[in-house]
Amino acid sequence: FFRHHTQVLVRYKMNWLGRYNSLVIVLLNVINLVQSFTTSQTIDTREISTQLMAGFGAPTASKQKNSKKKKGRKQAPFDVNASVIRLEKNYDEMMLASAKRLAKQDEDPRWMSENENDVEAQDTITSEFMIAARSSSKKGIDDWVPIGQLCVAYPESSYHDEENSKDVLQTAVSSYCREISYVAGMGAPLFSSVARNDMQYSAEPVDSFFKYVYEQVVEENSEKKGMSKSDARNILGLEGEDGSDKSQIKKAYRNLSFELHPDRLDENSDAEAAAARFESVQAAYGALSSGLRESGKSWYESLGGRARTDFSRIDLLSLSDATAKMEKKQIRGAIMGLDPELVQLFVARHLRSE
Repeated sequence: FFRHHTQVLVRYKMNWLGRYNSLVIVLLNVINLVQSFTTSQTIDTREISTQLMAGFGAPTASKQKNSKKKKGRKQAPFDVNASVIRLEKNYDEMMLASAKRLAKQDEDPRWMSENENDVEAQDTITSEFMIAARSSSKKGIDDWVPIGQLCVAYPESSYHDEENSKDVLQTAVSSYCREISYVAGMGAPLFSSVARNDMQYSAEPVDSFFKYVYEQVVEENSEKKGMSKSDARNILGLEGEDGSDKSQIKKAYRNLSFELHPDRLDENSDAEAAAARFESVQAAYGALSSGLRESGKSWYESLGGRARTDFSRIDLLSLSDATAKMEKKQIRGAIMGLDPELVQLFVARHLRSE
């Protein structure tokens, strides 16, 4: 009996101690949870009420914030420098593709395309243009200054006349107006201080520029370089301020050219002497007229005379319209800046003519 009751008492105490230990463990766990929650988070009663209201169909604050973020999301600013670098790389790639296409037409195996079914390369017209810019608000760039080259490629089947080609050129210049303005500033810092809306642009084929502008302005012959202004005025018979007036220079040149023309010479005249004098008159006219312009007229546009028919001014489209037309008409383009020394040469000539 005593042993039996002793075992029952021990068993009872063990059960009570087990329940007590379990209760202590539960309380400790609750205390740890409360401490960790209070140190890491704060209870937001507004969030709890919002979540409760969301169960009844009300919009939550987090959804409202996300919708505001989507509506007010701003696009990254346009990186014109990165765009110019990319377009200069594209320029080389487009010219290489054009060379391959032309060589393939001539059956030159060195430039044969690896893809014989390259329809895009076969049906694409690639053209290069010289872009010039000016601004009436700044001396030195108030007349046209060549600043960069534009390469344009477009489907041959879609554009078959001159008007369509001009439309392609206008669209490309308008689409790359930001890059062209940036390139102009790299060539001549004066352009960097001009608002983009105050910039005017013109374009002509690269061949036309080198024939009528580059050869006359940059690659002047030695006779023009060696002739001084005073010698040129004496040859044309100009005195005083007449030597700086382009209309007077042109008038004297026309009179002498008419007098020394071979058809005007008689049998007694010395043809060789007249021809030599006529050449000196031409050299004198070139030495005096270079860098001068008549008031209200562009000296740059006058280069080449009537033979230079491909020069044209560009009326810019809006950037959005130009971008849409580029995609719709499958026009591809690229920009490449000119050597700053060449750009500065034209700026210096304009400043001297002021």
